[in-house]
Amino acid sequence: MSKLLAFFGLAPNDEQKEVLKHLRKKEAASMRVVGRGTLTMNAEDARSTEKSKAFIDKIDRLVG
Repeated sequence: MSKLLAFFGLAPNDEQKEVLKHLRKKEAASMRVVGRGTLTMNAEDARSTEKSKAFIDKIDRLVG
């Protein structure tokens, strides 16, 4: 039944479910939805996530 609903766009497909799962983890308390598809969050919270820290480390290694 869910595949039928997804076919008509009434339910998320498997890829969309995976994205929703990651969004629901919500790494930062300041993350808010302010419009249709617009997310905002505190810059300090954004830099303190594990993904951001890994990216910053990678950039530091590249820049030297």
